Amino acid sequence: MEKGQKVEVGEHKFCPVCGTKLKLTDTFCVRCGYSFAVRAEKNKKKKVKLRNALIIIVILAIMYFGLRYANGQTLFPRSLADAVRTIWPN
Repeated sequence: MEKGQKVEVGEHKFCPVCGTKLKLTDTFCVRCGYSFAVRAEKNKKKKVKLRNALIIIVILAIMYFGLRYANGQTLFPRSLADAVRTIWPN
């Protein structure tokens, strides 16, 4: 891109490897061959991993509070020792 040349926002994208100006519809860089499809797939996998981690955390929390309720304990422990007794009773 030459100095002083105007570029409208959203009109083009640039290759993150070599900096070549590309059309928004291009899936590969014409200069270095960088694949934008691979980049999109990696971002999608990261989102799926985050979602799965959040689901596991929610399930574990539900199980923990379910155990406390089933054992007749208060839902929120008064101390760390009380919290541990939920998982490993004496």
